[in-house]
Order: sequence, then structure tokens, then C-alpha cells
Amino acid sequence: MKISFIYKLAVLSLTLMIFNCDDEAFLDLKPETFLTVDNVFTSGAQVEQLVLTMYQQDRALHGYIDNNQGRVMYGQGTDVFTVPTFRKNTNFSDYNSTITPNAGRLYNIYTDLYQMISRANLAISLAESGELTFESEASRKYILAQAKFFRAKAHGQAAELFGRVAIVDERTTTVRFDYEQSERSEIYQFAINDLESILDDLPETTNEPGRIVKGAAQHFLSEFYLGLGVETSSDEAYNQAIKYASDVIDGGIYSLMTDRFGSRASEPGKNVYWDLFRLNNQNYADGNTESIWVYQFDYEAYKAGDEGARLALPYYLMPVWRAIPGVIGEDEYTGGRGVAYIRPTELTETIIWDSSISDGDIRGDESNIRRTVYYNDPSYNGGALVGQVVPQSELDAANIGLADGAYYPIFEKFTTDQFEGLADGERRQNIWRDDYVIRLPETILLRAEAKLRRGDADGAADDVNLIRDRAQCKVRATAAMMDIDFILDERARELFGEESRWNTLLRMGGTVASDRIRKYAKYDYQSSSLTFDFNAFPIPQTVIDRNKDVVWVQNSGWENR
Repeated sequence: MKISFIYKLAVLSLTLMIFNCDDEAFLDLKPETFLTVDNVFTSGAQVEQLVLTMYQQDRALHGYIDNNQGRVMYGQGTDVFTVPTFRKNTNFSDYNSTITPNAGRLYNIYTDLYQMISRANLAISLAESGELTFESEASRKYILAQAKFFRAKAHGQAAELFGRVAIVDERTTTVRFDYEQSERSEIYQFAINDLESILDDLPETTNEPGRIVKGAAQHFLSEFYLGLGVETSSDEAYNQAIKYASDVIDGGIYSLMTDRFGSRASEPGKNVYWDLFRLNNQNYADGNTESIWVYQFDYEAYKAGDEGARLALPYYLMPVWRAIPGVIGEDEYTGGRGVAYIRPTELTETIIWDSSISDGDIRGDESNIRRTVYYNDPSYNGGALVGQVVPQSELDAANIGLADGAYYPIFEKFTTDQFEGLADGERRQNIWRDDYVIRLPETILLRAEAKLRRGDADGAADDVNLIRDRAQCKVRATAAMMDIDFILDERARELFGEESRWNTLLRMGGTVASDRIRKYAKYDYQSSSLTFDFNAFPIPQTVIDRNKDVVWVQNSGWENR
């Protein structure tokens, strides 16, 4: 059951306290007796608890938008997300101040990834030691497979984001200052080897939503083989990316949801894309056949003390419609208590929805992106305007009053009209629906990209049309349309706010990331400060300094920033 799994995430073993200690401080202690890895971990159940911390940490890194690094992982500062000017101090867009080798949020992301690797290495060593008793051999293999999955995912995503970093493949028992840099291609290959080694030990499906399944490993194999192909210009790497994506797409387990589904399927004026983001519709076990891996969020677990079990998208992503005269704010109609910390760029707000490319596309219609604002305040103008459309001139005036950028459309996938917890004093700023990590359309778009890079534009267009047909788009993709920009635009139409956009852009290599950021940057401080090209974040300066016994080279473009 979902509840059992998410409560396991909320209640973690005391034994993990030793792993969260500062290494140097821990090594300085000289007690007569103390707990160590060797005498704390005495059973397979405790290793299972350690594995659960990786689920929790991965969810926190990618799904916890409340902190700076969480907003970066949602895509702040890319071609799809920016910030209103009145939130300029929270931006991740200024290459003179907030995106540098000394950026705290980049150090936090890097540290989270390598802390996950450390935990995974510890779990792997314990599961392989032969000294602990597990419930069964199958249980031991699944625990080991999950640990290797997270080690692979963290390494692969570190390569995507930071380029030439370290491969750490064994448990750390002493403080080290000599971790060697590896080439991006080597890191991808390490992650690939881990993932390929565990495929037979992962289940095809699970009745415990949130757990890793075989399709998740195959998806990341496709992604990391794509990254390897970009680095090495290897058609064989692209062939492998296609193979693993096809194993997911054509394997008989997953399929796109094409019909209305879930408890609200009969509501008029909506569609299947809207259904994908309603409460209790995210998990494969609930009948969603395009769901491959989903982070679990639950109100009861949140009340029980798991602060990370809430999804604060309405607060951070919703616009400030309540500043419009005649519009009541902080309610279901305005998407909740929006404070506009990050907002869509012009690309995701308007450009990709132009009728020349998106005519009829349900993903961009009013049911999924609410652009029309209606007066709803009965006390305004005697109630005479209730139900009427607010003129654009009024919207523009309100936007200027807020500082540019706080008014924009409501993306329904980030909010709800059925907020939980109101009777307990909760405000309309959190939702407790589960959040996709991998949906089948992303796997399809990985295969489309691999086909395009291998020279098969027709095959790429066929894959893109699988998604566009489900979206009822009247404009079908053709081979002539296929390029990396089209793939990235299609990812924005389908996966806005779901994919880790920085990982996607930086994995593309060349100048793709910097070119697109310059093109779609909304504000001058972003475009004017990006005076160089890059395809990896700067390696945090603290990491370079700490590895004092070897030489680390900063990524190109960041050397003197």
C-alpha cells in the first residue's frame, strides 16, 4: 500500500544518525565505546531502512521546491522557468552572482548527489558482505538493486549537471582529499554498468507505489546512453538508448493513457491530460499505465511529521491573481495561495502553443492552462461584473503594480480545486497528490531524440506523433521539422514542471543550453550576464579546494567567475 511505503519514509532508523555525522568531527571523537557501521547494522531490515533514506533524499532533491536547490531542479533559470522581477533576489539566472562556482545552491545539489552515492555504497557493501540476515535471497537482491539504482542515478545526473566529477564506487571509511575527476563519458558508463547489472532483480510492476521497477532502470539506461552518445558521437550508444527505451515503450507493461480515467473522469470540459494530474491518478497500481516511477506525497504522512510529504507547487508556482481588482485571491479559482516564486518563460507561456504548431493540442487548451480571468468578487462594483472577463488592460495594470511577471496563466497541473487539510487549518498552498518522476512520454521522447541523433528523422517524428496524437494535436510532426530544438519544445509541452530541465539541457552538449537560455530569457540580468557558452554547471569551488591532493580542472567558461 502507498501509506505503508510513505510511512516507512517518514520513520527512519536511529542507526542512520552515524552516517549523517560530519566525517572529520566524527573521526576526532575518542569515546570508550561507540556505534559503528559494523555493530549497528545487524540485519537486512536495517539495510532496507538505509535504502529508504535514498528514496527520501531523491524526493527532497527533485520534489521539494521550498528551498533554493529545489527550485533549480524544477528548472529555474532555464528556457522554461524564470522569476518575476519582484523575486529577483531569489533568482537563479544571474551569471555574475547566483550561478558561479561559489553558488550555495549548486554546492547543495552536488552534496545531495554524493551523499546519496555514499549511502548507496554503504548499503551495497552491507548487502554484499554475507554477514547479515535478510528476509530472503530475493529480498537481499532487491535491496541491493535499489541501492545500485540510486548510485547509478546520482552518478549519471552528476555527470549531466556538473560534467567531469568523481566516480565513487566504494564505501568511504576515512576522510579523503584525492578523489580523481573522471570524464563525463566514463561516469555515464559507470552508471550504465550499475543499471544493467540489476535489471533481472527489479520487478516489472509493484503494488507498493513509489518503489523502483525495471522500467525506471531501463528509462535511465536510455537517458545515460544518450548522454554517452553525445559525448562520444557513438551510433552504438544511440542504438542502445533506442533499445532500452523500446523495452519500456513496446514491452507490454506501459501504454499512454488515451481515455478519461480516475474518479473525476466524468467531469465535462476536461480531458485525459487534465486527468493525469488529479489526486490519486498518478500510480500504475491505480490504473495509470503510463506511470513508471512516482514520488509519494500524502497528507496523513505529513500530519504524522514527514515535512517532505507535501508538494508546495500552488504556493511557489501559482500567479498572484488576487492583486487584480475584482478577483478574490487565495481560493480554488486562483489556484491557491500563489506567491509567484518562479514563473513560466515566454516559451512555455505562449510560444510553444502557437496554433501553427499546436492547433487543437489539449495540453495547451483552457482546461489545462487557464489564461482567461473572470471577475469573481461580489463586493467589487456592486457585483455587477461577476462572471465577466477581466479586460487585458486591467491585467496589464495589475501586473505593473506587482512588478513585472507576477501575473501569468494558471497551469492546472501544478494545483487543484480540491485542497486537503482546510479543516485542520492548512492554507491553499500545498497539494498531496503524487508527483511523476518518469512518465512514458518522456521515455518516448528519449527514443525520438536517439533516433534523430542517429539520423532517423522519420522515426523521430513517428515517436513524437505518438504523444501529439494523444494530445489531439492537429499538426503532426514531420521529418523536416525534426531537430533538437523541436524535441526540446515538445518536452516542454508535455513535461513542463516534471522533467529536470537543467539535466536535459546540459546533457545536450555543445551550446544548446546557453543558446536557448539566451533566446528565451525574459529579463536583462539573465541574458546580459550570460556572456559565454557552457554545457555543465561550474564544479563547486569548495569541492575543488577539498580535493587538495590532486588537481581538479574547472569546467569550461567558469574558470574566472
